Amino acid sequence: MEKKEPEGTFRNVEPLLRPQSITLVGASERPDSWSARIFRNLRSYGFAGAIHLVNPRHREIYGAPCFPSLTEVPGKVDQLVVIVPAQHVPGVIEEGGKRGCRSAVVFSGGFSETNTRAGTEAEREMLAAAQRHGILICGPNCLGNISTRERTLTLAEQGVDAFKVGGIALISQSSGLMGGLARYAHSRGLGLSYGIASGSEANVDAADYLNFLVEDDSTRVIGLILEAIRRPVEFALACKRARAKQKPVLVLKIGKSKQGREAALTHTGALAGSYEAFRAFCRRYGLVELRGFDEFIDTAEIFLRGRMPAAGGVAAIALSGGARGYLHDLEEEFGIDFPPLDQDVQQKLEKLLGVGAGVGNPLDLGAAGASNPQAYLQALELLASQSNVGLLAVQGDLPHGPEFAARAAGFQKMAERVSQLEKPLVFFSRASYSVSAYGAEFREICGVPFLQEIRKSFQAIGHVISFWNGLNAEHLQQRREGDQALPAEKRVSSSRISESAVPLSDVDAFALLEQGGIPVARYAISDTAEGAQSAARLIGYPVALKASVPGLTHKSEIGGVYLGLSAAEEITRAFDSIQRKNPVLGNAPVPVLVQEMVRGSLEIYVGSRRDPEFGPLVTFGLGGLFVEAMGHVASCLAPVPVAEAEGMVDESGVSRALRRLRVDQAVCRARIVDNIVRLSELIARHSEIHTLEINPLVLKESDGQCIAVDVVALISRKV
Repeated sequence: MEKKEPEGTFRNVEPLLRPQSITLVGASERPDSWSARIFRNLRSYGFAGAIHLVNPRHREIYGAPCFPSLTEVPGKVDQLVVIVPAQHVPGVIEEGGKRGCRSAVVFSGGFSETNTRAGTEAEREMLAAAQRHGILICGPNCLGNISTRERTLTLAEQGVDAFKVGGIALISQSSGLMGGLARYAHSRGLGLSYGIASGSEANVDAADYLNFLVEDDSTRVIGLILEAIRRPVEFALACKRARAKQKPVLVLKIGKSKQGREAALTHTGALAGSYEAFRAFCRRYGLVELRGFDEFIDTAEIFLRGRMPAAGGVAAIALSGGARGYLHDLEEEFGIDFPPLDQDVQQKLEKLLGVGAGVGNPLDLGAAGASNPQAYLQALELLASQSNVGLLAVQGDLPHGPEFAARAAGFQKMAERVSQLEKPLVFFSRASYSVSAYGAEFREICGVPFLQEIRKSFQAIGHVISFWNGLNAEHLQQRREGDQALPAEKRVSSSRISESAVPLSDVDAFALLEQGGIPVARYAISDTAEGAQSAARLIGYPVALKASVPGLTHKSEIGGVYLGLSAAEEITRAFDSIQRKNPVLGNAPVPVLVQEMVRGSLEIYVGSRRDPEFGPLVTFGLGGLFVEAMGHVASCLAPVPVAEAEGMVDESGVSRALRRLRVDQAVCRARIVDNIVRLSELIARHSEIHTLEINPLVLKESDGQCIAVDVVALISRKV
């Protein structure tokens, strides 16, 4: 069994990404084979190290010598590219270790991903051999890597002969998607530092690669294509380091629909699956989540070709009233702020542009302004002069040929002038268009982003502005050191949870809330009608009567809840009615919960569920009987800082509901936030809690207190 690394440690992946020599094990004479493609790619790309071939059936392939085994390979054996059946891979790794091999890229599939005994055993043996000899393994089940500065190209894509050196690094668990995104970046004139196909990540994972790239000076933007995160604690630490270095991490999440929701007893499983936990993780650690290749490249282009935005919003110049109106439509969707113009700037623009221009922000330059390059430039300078503007966006297409030299010169002057003002400039077009060779060359000369199609352009601008605003927010600097994903030993896999999570009784669940400082409605448990009556007298009428069966949610749907009982005879009837539900509730006598009736102006849901990847996830929104149908919930990883709890109140719509009530807004909001924080800290402290949810948490009109009325708690038993 492979020895586990101590928590919070990373493997040094430099031998994988910067090999001194490469040996192809399992080389094939077929011209369309993976080995043939890799051999051609390495030679055409200019790899400086030795390239060796191993296949016992051949003495020469592709006009190069071929050796029967690794023992026969001359010189240093540094990196293996392994393309043999899974059952032979352990022997190859062992033989490579004896030759001093430092790393291996394993193309072979058929390991633990097959869920077979043979595959699992082959992977175990491969990892054992790697551990004995200190070999780093990329994969298995991957299709190679790109290191542009080292001229290493083990990517097995056909027809790939070069990639431009640049500042984007890609890590992808999908080799095919990584290759596709790398080629698309190349077509857009954006270069790579590294392209890493991590595959099944049996030995080295995304956290290791990310940690390396954070420290790599040639990498300015890191892109991730992720299906799962194997080590969330280490991944979170690497993300925090990227944040500290102001290095953006862009993420494409694969498998959003596979939320892994368990068939649980609670609302939480229906409201927040693993994708919600992933989104919360991105927000916590400042990752920019994207949904497609265009969105990725557009956003990356701004980060690479633009400078860091100053504090403030966006000033935009459009060339028509329709485009100006469209930008206003996108303002709220993408969280973009178009700050109003200063009065003196407004007046100067009106004088400059005259009749026909739509003066404001966004600015409609009008026909006269659009045809006057000098007016165009002056308008841009006036907008850039505003202290509340951090980024400038100007409508304009790349010139297609020399006949557009005047336009190109105007764009160049704009770029130079804005650069002097130390504010980033982004050009955007009305629609998509083909880029000519002349346009591509001009884009490189101009050195600023040229994005296509209004909506996509401002979606990317929104991502960049959000990243820098988040980076500069004070609460990010004030995070507690423990504010991260829970350690691995405190996570329980989803399969084990479903088998071992058991519900607490009402008494124990309410006691758990009280331990966390969350107020609960007064209650008592009784298994007789007389006892229920006595409890009601002590609590004070009116009361509620509820079947008290561990794990029973949706009690009202089976007639297990009676509200507003004001007399002893009403309690008796309700008690007897609950007992008649025995076929549903069980054959034994059903105890009842006698509880004070809490009258309030608002019912809230707050719950937490331990996600198998990221630890406890807190979900918050409007509550009551229809909580699952409402859909307006906000999620955050526990423990939740006050600033993020405030954001959850706004995101969920609860703040809007509060404004409709005749209550002290500040007091009520503060108490709601306090309860979110307390519940999050409670589940973060107790690793045995799998699920803890309150529905409803009632906001009392009289004093703004929040009182827990119903609670469900599931405790994980280790198996």
